[in-house]
Amino acid sequence: MLYKDERPAILMLKDGRYFEGIGFGATKTVTGELVFTTITGAGYNETLTDPSYWGQIVVMTHPLVGNYGVPPWEKDEHGITKYFESDSIKVSGFVVNECCKIPSHYESVKTLDEFLQEQDVPGIEWIDTRAITKILREEGVQVGLLSVMDEGETPDLNHLKEIVSKAKDPNLRELAREVCTPEVKTFTPTNPMGKVVVIDLGVKLNILRNLLKRGLEVILVPYDYSHEQIMAFNPNGVLISNGPGDPKIYTATIDTCRKLMDNNIPMFGICLGNQIIGLAAGGTSYKLKYGHRGGNKTVINLQTKQCYITSQNHGFCVRDFEKGGFIEFLKNIDDNSNEGIIHEEKPILAVQFHPEASPGPLDSLYLFDKFMELMKL
Repeated sequence: MLYKDERPAILMLKDGRYFEGIGFGATKTVTGELVFTTITGAGYNETLTDPSYWGQIVVMTHPLVGNYGVPPWEKDEHGITKYFESDSIKVSGFVVNECCKIPSHYESVKTLDEFLQEQDVPGIEWIDTRAITKILREEGVQVGLLSVMDEGETPDLNHLKEIVSKAKDPNLRELAREVCTPEVKTFTPTNPMGKVVVIDLGVKLNILRNLLKRGLEVILVPYDYSHEQIMAFNPNGVLISNGPGDPKIYTATIDTCRKLMDNNIPMFGICLGNQIIGLAAGGTSYKLKYGHRGGNKTVINLQTKQCYITSQNHGFCVRDFEKGGFIEFLKNIDDNSNEGIIHEEKPILAVQFHPEASPGPLDSLYLFDKFMELMKL
């Protein structure tokens, strides 16, 4: 039973099944693709601000979220936000079992509840996230609805059912257009030793940080920049970033990558970037039943038999890329889906997971050094 000073909230599936809980964050109703992540209680700030979650209502399987609060919007010497993966919350809604109200951390300046209110994003707690996760594992991810009401308001379930029944799959949109940079941005380290163009499909800021740490000047361009526009910068290499949505929709980016391949430009793809490169090579993509989202996904290197613990956030995968001269060198141990491809002759590498390690393990940071080798820097 709700206490008098608490807001009622409803999480509803596409078919009208619903869960009742307590609302936090913004008072509003949103729809989106309902997904779950197994990232632990450490990493929610990065999860919330990851552009790959654009258009999605995210269910956290970890039981208590918000323990260490939310840090300030500080920027580093390059003008990049220090503690987040973008400049705003990107999830459409947030689902947790319990939202911590009294966080403890020396850098914390607000609670998770205050953060979501500030960013106009609704959240729901005191809800059976285990039951929701089991539904998504058995039935697959699906469009859902999250509604947070004012204190004392009674949910109109029939109205909410009507809303969710008409909600469209966000993956039908070019989601990258909605989260990528609208203009070219340049980040220059002290004494740069090379130049990389990053095609922004929804880049996580820690990717930029890792490039800058290695002395690379970073030129961030919109997702639909052409081959000619990119080569005008005379880059040493091109990185195709992570991002939201169905890779097949991004035909302009695929065409650009195909031309970059034809000209033997060193390339590095991450997550959605891996799928884009695979499609540019003549491969096909498909949607996973419930995706790979979490910080403890096991990946094996087929060449060395070495196992890595990786951070992942994707709902699509790529296959049939061998016709373009690529070989699979990394594979997911759980379902054998592709986790990385490398060209047999050209300086092109791509991985399906997130090597930038925030949130997540540090095992795969070496891939940025591998990219440096491909560029001969």
